[in-house]
Amino acid sequence: MYTPEFFADPHPTYRELREEAAVHRIQDPRGLTYWLITRFDEAKAALADPRLAKDPRHAWEALRNAGMVSGDPAEATFDLHTTDPPRHTRLRALVTKAFTTKRTEALRPRVQGIADELVASLPDRTDLIGDFAYPLSLTVIAELLGIPIEDRDQFREWTTAAMTPPYITPEGMSREEGGRRLREYVTDLVATKQEGDDLVSALRAGELKQAEVVALTQQLLFAGHEPVMNLIGNGLAALFGHPEQLSLLRSQPALIAGAVDELLRYDGPTARASPRYPTEDIEIAGTIIPAGSVVIVGVASANRDPSRFDDPDRLDITRPEQPHLAFGHGIHRCLGVPLARMEGEIAIGTLLRQRPSVRLDGELTWHPFPVFRGLQQLPVRFPG
Repeated sequence: MYTPEFFADPHPTYRELREEAAVHRIQDPRGLTYWLITRFDEAKAALADPRLAKDPRHAWEALRNAGMVSGDPAEATFDLHTTDPPRHTRLRALVTKAFTTKRTEALRPRVQGIADELVASLPDRTDLIGDFAYPLSLTVIAELLGIPIEDRDQFREWTTAAMTPPYITPEGMSREEGGRRLREYVTDLVATKQEGDDLVSALRAGELKQAEVVALTQQLLFAGHEPVMNLIGNGLAALFGHPEQLSLLRSQPALIAGAVDELLRYDGPTARASPRYPTEDIEIAGTIIPAGSVVIVGVASANRDPSRFDDPDRLDITRPEQPHLAFGHGIHRCLGVPLARMEGEIAIGTLLRQRPSVRLDGELTWHPFPVFRGLQQLPVRFPG
């Protein structure tokens, strides 16, 4: 499960695991043992189970030994992904209002303008990740937060390095260095931020410690661009791999909303949910998982469960709407669902409408990340 072949296409492996059992005991290359949930019903139930906490202090030693956390847990700062009620409830309430459907729709003209500008500037041969999906997703979330991102290439290097699992030797910047630089950037930003009509200003005005504002800002900045970038990239790659579906969407652009929903299910930006930790011994599908263990929900596997979706390995942009787990479930479900969907619809729809001749122009290379699923590059050309 940690080979280049797996990261290029994890679905055959997930299919085998899913057929064998709903829960598997896995060990990663650094020795971390965790329980992977592979089937839809069990995955959905686990995502909403209050006995599965998000606070990593429930398994701190195991996580620290695997290089996933560091230092003393008493000195750590936590965000929405690593807190439980009531603290999670308080933090989430501060940012939820920024991602309502109404507020998101108000951003539509600006997102469309960014997409139009980027598509118009694309050369005949280009990388749709670096030249389109990344700048679009980063610009949108940066403007919402009130962050001036002047050096996009540098920021991308930091976030990519920080995401690299501790068992992978990076070719460039280390995981620790990427995380440090990203933290320093956000810390300086929060400390010097002037008041304004943006989310960071709103967080600073709330009853939060500065360390909490920094942690939330860093999380929102990352979560607001990385999954959206991967949604656009993975979605276009899936369409290029299914010419009949690409042709259908070109001829019927009104299908874009359903198409994005299906692309999220078929090969979404998040392969696995962030870890959870049982606060007591629990049973899932006949398997007893001890308290203090690490539990990971296999979102990509659950979204191809044939007990939930007919012919799940087939991409069908006209598939009747059926809720999936691409954005999670329960109290930790992604806050930015309306915004992510809108960005995906605008980005893919605008590219296919304004540059309908777009074609894949090289091999696909995927990041070796077990949690987030995304392309390093998406090379394309626009024949005359």
